[in-house]
Amino acid sequence: MCVLQMTQDICMIQEKITTPVGNKSEKLKRSVIDQKQVKELSITINVQRNVTLSAFLSRNHRIVFNIPKIGINITLPRNVMIMFKECIISCDKHQIFIIEGATIGSLPANKLQLERKGFETLVMPTNKAWKIEFDKIHAVFPYNYNFAECVQEVINTLKWIKLVHKVKKKPFTIDSPLPADLFINVKELLLQLSDDPFEVQLSDNYSLLADEQTETEKRLSALERKIEELRKSLGLLPANKVQELYDNLKEKSSLIYTHRHQQLYNNGPPRTKLFSWKMVNLEIVALADKSLHGKENVINHMREIDISSRYPSDGMDFITLWCRMINCSLEEWTIHLRDFPQAMLDVKDLHIWGRLIGAEQHAHPRAIRTCRIEVGDPWGDMIVERNMPPLKFYYDFESDVKQWTMCTGACWEQTLAQYNLAMTLINHPSKDPSPNLPFWDKIRLLLHGRLTMAMDKMCWMYHASLNPYNKTEMMDWQWTNLILDWTTAKFMFNGDLDIYARTASKYDDCNLLHLPKLRFCIKLEWLCEGDANNHHRVMPCASDKVPYKEDYDSYKDFRSQNMNMSMSFETKSSEANPNNVPYCVFYASTLRWLDKIKMCMTHVSRPTRRGSFFDKPRLPKLQLSRHFRNVNLSVNFHQFHAQYWMSFAKEHGVEMHRGELTFKSGHNLTLVKIEDGLIHRPQANWSIKNINLNLKGAKMWLCCKNETTGMEEKSYFLSVKHVQYDRDDNLMVESAEPQQQSDDREDVEKAFLHRVYIEDLKASWTTTNRNTVFSLFEGYNKAQALKRNLSSGALKGYKVDSQTQATPKSRSRSVSMSNPNSTAATPSPMSRMQSGHTQNLLKRLIQEMDSKSMAFTEEPTGSHEEQLHGVAACQTKDVIHNNLLVELKNSQVMLQGAHTKGYVIVCAAEAKVMSCIHKPVWQNRQLKSKTTWVSSVDCMQYFATVDNTDNVMWLEKELLDVDDKTDCNLGLDVLDGAVAEMAGSGHSVGGVVTARIPTPTPINIGRQEDQERSNQQTMQLQRMISRCKCQLFYASYGEVDPDATPQVTLDKIENDMLDFEEGVDSFTLLHHDLNVCTNPLQYAMILDIVNTLLLYVEPKKKQSTERLQSMRFKIQLFSEKDQKTPILQLQEDVRQMIVSLRRQERDLYLIQKEIDEEEDLTERYVSVQYKSRIEQVLNDCKEKLNQMNEELTIMINCYAQNQLEKMSQLKDSQSGETMVVRRNEVCFRSAQWKLTETDGQLGLADMVLRNFLYSKVNNNDDSGAHQLEVGWFKMTNLLPNSLYKDVLVPRDPLGKGHLDRQGALRIFSRDKAPVGGINVKEHFEVNVVPLTIQLTYKFFKTLEAFFFQKNENEEGSDAMPTKSKTRQGSIRKQTSANINTQQRGSEGSSDDVIKMRARAATNNTFIYIKIPEVPVKVSYKGEKEKNIVDITDFTFVLPTLEYHNQTWTWQDVLNAIKGESKKVIVSQAIKQKLHMKSRFYDEEVHLSSAQQEEDKAKMLLGAKLMAATEKPGNKKTLFGKSNK
Repeated sequence: MCVLQMTQDICMIQEKITTPVGNKSEKLKRSVIDQKQVKELSITINVQRNVTLSAFLSRNHRIVFNIPKIGINITLPRNVMIMFKECIISCDKHQIFIIEGATIGSLPANKLQLERKGFETLVMPTNKAWKIEFDKIHAVFPYNYNFAECVQEVINTLKWIKLVHKVKKKPFTIDSPLPADLFINVKELLLQLSDDPFEVQLSDNYSLLADEQTETEKRLSALERKIEELRKSLGLLPANKVQELYDNLKEKSSLIYTHRHQQLYNNGPPRTKLFSWKMVNLEIVALADKSLHGKENVINHMREIDISSRYPSDGMDFITLWCRMINCSLEEWTIHLRDFPQAMLDVKDLHIWGRLIGAEQHAHPRAIRTCRIEVGDPWGDMIVERNMPPLKFYYDFESDVKQWTMCTGACWEQTLAQYNLAMTLINHPSKDPSPNLPFWDKIRLLLHGRLTMAMDKMCWMYHASLNPYNKTEMMDWQWTNLILDWTTAKFMFNGDLDIYARTASKYDDCNLLHLPKLRFCIKLEWLCEGDANNHHRVMPCASDKVPYKEDYDSYKDFRSQNMNMSMSFETKSSEANPNNVPYCVFYASTLRWLDKIKMCMTHVSRPTRRGSFFDKPRLPKLQLSRHFRNVNLSVNFHQFHAQYWMSFAKEHGVEMHRGELTFKSGHNLTLVKIEDGLIHRPQANWSIKNINLNLKGAKMWLCCKNETTGMEEKSYFLSVKHVQYDRDDNLMVESAEPQQQSDDREDVEKAFLHRVYIEDLKASWTTTNRNTVFSLFEGYNKAQALKRNLSSGALKGYKVDSQTQATPKSRSRSVSMSNPNSTAATPSPMSRMQSGHTQNLLKRLIQEMDSKSMAFTEEPTGSHEEQLHGVAACQTKDVIHNNLLVELKNSQVMLQGAHTKGYVIVCAAEAKVMSCIHKPVWQNRQLKSKTTWVSSVDCMQYFATVDNTDNVMWLEKELLDVDDKTDCNLGLDVLDGAVAEMAGSGHSVGGVVTARIPTPTPINIGRQEDQERSNQQTMQLQRMISRCKCQLFYASYGEVDPDATPQVTLDKIENDMLDFEEGVDSFTLLHHDLNVCTNPLQYAMILDIVNTLLLYVEPKKKQSTERLQSMRFKIQLFSEKDQKTPILQLQEDVRQMIVSLRRQERDLYLIQKEIDEEEDLTERYVSVQYKSRIEQVLNDCKEKLNQMNEELTIMINCYAQNQLEKMSQLKDSQSGETMVVRRNEVCFRSAQWKLTETDGQLGLADMVLRNFLYSKVNNNDDSGAHQLEVGWFKMTNLLPNSLYKDVLVPRDPLGKGHLDRQGALRIFSRDKAPVGGINVKEHFEVNVVPLTIQLTYKFFKTLEAFFFQKNENEEGSDAMPTKSKTRQGSIRKQTSANINTQQRGSEGSSDDVIKMRARAATNNTFIYIKIPEVPVKVSYKGEKEKNIVDITDFTFVLPTLEYHNQTWTWQDVLNAIKGESKKVIVSQAIKQKLHMKSRFYDEEVHLSSAQQEEDKAKMLLGAKLMAATEKPGNKKTLFGKSNK
């Protein structure tokens, strides 16, 4: 009270001195008197003692001001100056504020004139001003001190003083006294929050413990070296003496640790900082003006700034309202957490200016709360009223920043949680009983206006580690020349963006993404119950004036329920630098580094000091990442380049150049409650609403390093003209009726969830591209294998429980019964006879002589397409929704081999790939999901070069597009006549295409690949395969997801629902008519392509396969426990190797950093030498790690496979059933291959194939069946003046043209599960119809020259029969020879393992083999006019062959067939050559009844079986005479 009274007296004295006596007119006259006539009064007050001012706010709170020295200089009427060197402000005995070097005084009116000129809107050139300067202001808040209550007491006391002295608020008009300008200068401003002492000591103790562990290991290593030296010099040391040394070292280490812990804080006090805010050279200029003064002017400025908020039509009253022009600058601004080395915020050279308005709305009666003031005796307590609406700020700022750096990460979340708890004791939360507003709603409520910042450099860094002291592993978003514009619910960024990967390795400063001239915009839409921008209607409520108690919320209409966000990225080309385009560069290690970023971002933070133990309720805290509802993303790049490298050495990589890239996507977030009886926060489920991607003019190259020159080489790989991808979840509809689908096929295709459209695809597959792709794929597989092998679940899930109860036998029909064609085999003759064949059927078989030895398929199939399981499974009757549609328009793929010149282009006018989700089906008494894939390729063509050239000529669009007059299924143009075909034009096979306009491009493209050649060449391509159609069908079955699969109604079936089972994975390749034409060069080129590109197996993969097989056999010799122990040990060794590798990479990074900073040449040379040694060690460590990883992968795979086999065997033994798990089918309707001369015009031969079908069935017990059927085949001789035209043709046994239905060739094989790695053939059968072969020597030589080039080694071919003869030895000799070869090739391997491998690789166990006899009619014409080998209509019969329980190789099978057939053929050939009569081949010979019965038995039981029953005396000799 005394201080207040003294202040009022001083003001009265000043007013009396400065105010002249008289009325207003006299005052105006007096004001124009020259200033020199005014008398000045100077008062100087210096206090040399400590000045202490204490304010007792209440019983528990008081404030003490302690000023050691103070000086006051007053020069009336204008100048006032107050100075003191230090001021300490204590709150409740805690030193909170320390102020040093303070100067407070008035300034001349023209001192801030220059600053006022910088704002053109100001109308007053000058104004009175005050300056406030401080050398240092430190505010340190102790731990767990409630500073907010003390502040509240101060405010309440000021309110009480105004109440006692009846200070009333004056109207704020334009005539109100204009406040003075302010000039504030603070050289150092520090705000610090103190940390928990227990946390500090815990952290220090942990650091000491970690350091002591390192020092202990060093001491132990030194002791071991010393012991080794003593052993070398003195010999053996007593064991007790060595143990004593180790015990003494352990005791000494304990004493050292105890001493270090006691001396921990002797050198200085412990750390107390939790949060620090520091500003250096802060300067603030606040200017007042008539244009900014008065309520009306301020409100006009407010409405101009906050245009998005609707100002109330009835106006508003304000308790606090002011407007200033602000000009602020600072040299440095930093924010630190604890003692972490990386600053949370670091700003350099900030300058900000603009309008600033502060407004505090007049409270509604329910928004006025009462506070009690403890005045003391004799006055008692007093009640004051407080206004609850907050102070809002309206601003229109512009700013220049030299550098802005901020950092965050999951590793700091615990510290930030501690900071938030500390801030609740400094800034008192609202007294409103409503739930607290999240920080984003508080910003919406308190801050309004516009902020525009121009930054030379802005960096946002995110920690890629959970270590809070990390300073090297970071993701750095770096903006240069950035313009940031922040308005209401909108952020706009314009500048150059670079994203770097900061790692302590050679991959440091890897520029992941470069986006020049980027325009990045973020728009927010707050979803509220009311108007999201109408913050004027928000009115708090006092706790004692709440209208209703339950779920009251003063911010109900303003509080955001969710948020919609739209982000857009857009780049534009620069005229000054057109080569500065967006690009992306990353390595294989970068992908692993991004996994760490993902792991950190998805890290779940734990509650900090929450709960009843800390007297803090565990209120759920909202997260911004879970507040979204809809998120839309838009990307528009005018160009985009991307590069991927396997390693820093850049040995293999991919480079892609794209044209215009447009990407749009919409995402939705829903929070789903988890109802499992436990307390969970809702689960965040992100879903995709729609995606649209457009890519134009993309090109891709494969890059590799030349081993000779070390230079980078690029090879053309892929290019597309246009790629479009669309996804819309709204189009995911259920399938319609089959009739509706067939009528509205176009509408159904539009209803696909995913749609991909690719136009003008051009791909190149060469040996160079093959090697590069394999290297990239191998590196990716190694990284994934290492990640999988070291995971905690690498060996989980492979436990076999032999005590599992057997599953009851199913009542359902067998899968093989439902489809007899799956595993049906030809019954033996005895079984046929027992099944009861009629006499009429036997007579018919005897009458048809040509067919008596042929075994037909038991079930005539008709058309193969009708029985294809894949086609039947992909029907659209049970489709739930259409998932994916891929459309390709005018696609081309170029194939080039390694040993031949020229190339092949495979092209298609249209191609479609469709995927559908079907209703669940039953499989093995379980409900399985069903997914089908259907692919259709229309107008597919094959072109090949005519000449030996490597220049690539891509086909013109006219040759690929579908013509309305063209039938793609027929494979040729209907309008192409004979003239067009002879001329080699049109769409017929063999046609030649000549290049006119296109410029040939080399396959291997260098850095100038986009430059066109000036000299054009003429090239020719020949159509090898005319337009045809190919279809692929695939049906797969998996586990049913109850959340993703809608509720469907299963079809009604007659029997029990569990009796109906289907759901076998099926794949079908259906190729329609093929019309092929090739010359010898093209054939050799195709063989080269097939061997070097399609069937190529990488040598490393072969070695890995061999090692896998060796380990697979070796692991069978050990028990399960012995299998698992070495795997766990090797896992630990690999982990230690990775730790060592990362440490060496970090050391290499630090050494390189020292080399870059070192100026001394000698020290630099030493560092370089040390760096080379570390690089060598690093390379050796990588090689060893790869070897250990490969070995670990093989061991885990073998262990897992062994366990799964045991589980499968246990399951099969319990169920007792064999189920089909997969079917593969390949079908060709018709194929025609024409062989031509080198010029491609003159024909050599023509081969026709119809109704080709190959099917493979896999069962759940590793058994299966193979079946190959050919309906009809024919080979025609096209050589001029040939004696025979039909070279190879089957004979119709029935004479009615039923070959296509019955089949000309059938091969069937049913396999059992392998035993000990050896394949078991349960049934193997080959059926062939009677054949007619007509061959000439000229035709044979022509085909030999066609299929075997002239430069081939003839001696090698001559040696083949000799080699085959050696294969006729016994199986045991061959097996032993193979074992010896394997032993010589792999030294150090186990003999047992080698024997097992050799035996499994070379042998097969054949339980039953049957090849029925085949009649063959042969005609042959030799080289000369008359030859002894010439034969005409030579007919012989290949005998029926049967073998039982043989362990042979395939070569042994062929040798056995060859030997048996040779005996019969030789005897029949001699008979035919000597023209001996045989009743078997003479159709006019009358057969007796006994002979007819004998022929019937031979047909049914086999000639070999009947020969055993004949008497030896009745056999005839070679010349037909009896042996009697």
